[in-house]
Amino acid sequence: MIVIALKKLCRCGKVIDYNKRYCDDCRDKYKKEKIERNRYYDKHIRDKKATSFYNSTEWIKTREYILNKYKGLDLYAFFILKEIIYADTVHHIVELKEDWNRRLDLDNLIPLNDISHKKIHGMYLKDKEGTQRLLFELIERWEKKYGRYR
Repeated sequence: MIVIALKKLCRCGKVIDYNKRYCDDCRDKYKKEKIERNRYYDKHIRDKKATSFYNSTEWIKTREYILNKYKGLDLYAFFILKEIIYADTVHHIVELKEDWNRRLDLDNLIPLNDISHKKIHGMYLKDKEGTQRLLFELIERWEKKYGRYR
C-alpha cells in the first residue's frame, strides 16, 4: 500500500502538512498579530458592553461548548467549500448589536475560522438576511446529518 502525505506551502514558503494552516513560526506570529488586532478592536472599536461580554466566563464556556459541539470544524468551509478547516472563532449569526438577548443562544452561534469569518462579514454587507439564512441552514444541515448535541 502506498501512502501519500498531502503537503502545501505556508505563506512564508515552507512546506507543511495539508491539514495545517501555518508552519510553527508563522502560527506563533499569526497568534501574536491576532492578539494585537483584538486588543486594538476591543479598545477603539467594540463597545464596552460587548468587550465585557467577550471576556466573561459565560462567553468563554459557551464558545468552548460550540467549538466542541461541531468537533472544532468551520461549518462554512465544511459545507460550502467542502474543506476540513478548524474553527478558531465563534460567530454570532444575529449580531449582538441586533439582538443582545441572543448572545448565548446556542442556535445563533456558528464556528468559523478567521478567513471564513471575514468572508461572512463581507457577505453581510451585500445580503445580510440571506447570509444569516445560509448560516442557520448550515447549522440545521449539521444537526440533521450528525445529530443534535446538547
